[in-house]
Formats: sequence, structure tokens, C-alpha cells
Amino acid sequence: MTTTYTPPSPTLLTRDQQRVAARLVYGASNQLIARQEHLAVFTVASHLAAARRKLDRPNSSRAVLTHALLTAREVPPPPAPGPAPEFTEHDRQVIRAVAEHTLNAAIGDAIGVRADDVRAEIDAVAAKAGACNEVHLVGLSHTWEILGESAPASAHSQLELAAATAGAA
Repeated sequence: MTTTYTPPSPTLLTRDQQRVAARLVYGASNQLIARQEHLAVFTVASHLAAARRKLDRPNSSRAVLTHALLTAREVPPPPAPGPAPEFTEHDRQVIRAVAEHTLNAAIGDAIGVRADDVRAEIDAVAAKAGACNEVHLVGLSHTWEILGESAPASAHSQLELAAATAGAA
């Protein structure tokens, strides 16, 4: 039996906002999303700003927005490159902190390191996960059910996954 992902109705985001947000969870930059969707970078930023407002995450980081999008099931999580790595409890704390906090100082407080050391901590966990950045790390963490519940990536057709990742490499 083949299943397809169907987001719960009604969604908060417009179809265009969902298309942009679906690319965000793969860790794509605004410039890359703009190229992939044939939009102006300003339009991508506007769609993401609208998503932040609708999800009550004004001024949030891209990683916090990604966590909100996936928790609200507005977009599907990215497919995992394989099974979840053997994350330590500290790794899991880093993932949760990145998903919940925008500022390095707040992330550092949550994981017990100085704000100046946060980037190294995030990069180490992202590398362990095979993620291209912290936004992708949050997306993969939903796929692996480390953060909240999201619709499984396997529920998407291969065509949808190919379309979402086209040009991201």
C-alpha cells in the first residue's frame, strides 16, 4: 500500500509559502530557494516572514522557524540520509536548543557553553548528522523523531522529494 503525505486542513500558510518553506527545511538559503522557485530573493524573504508571523515566531532564526513549520505539519521533513546517528545526550541538547532558541547566548545557556563556542557545537552535531547546516539538522531531527512528530518523509512520492531537492547540491 502506498501512502502520500496529506497535511492536515486547514493549513496556516498559502501554497506559495508552503513551497518556499518546503525548501527551507532542506537547509537551502534564500538565494537558492529563489533560483529553484524562480522568485526574487525578496519574495522568498517575504514568504518566510509571513510564515514566522503566522506561526507566532517573529524574529526567529531559520532553525526555529523550521522546527515550528515541521511541528505544525505545514511542510514535510526532509528524507534522512540513513538511520539516526548515535547522538549523545549533549548532542540532543544542542539539537533541541537550536530548534528552540534564536540567539547564540540562549543556545549556549541551554547547552552549558559560552556563546562564542555555540557555532562549533552546532557544526559538530550537524556534521555527525550529515546535515548541511543547522536548519537541515532540525529538519532531519524531525525525520528521526528526535524533535516532535512530523509526517514521515517516506510518505512523499519520489517525484515530490526530487522536486524539493533539485538544485540543492
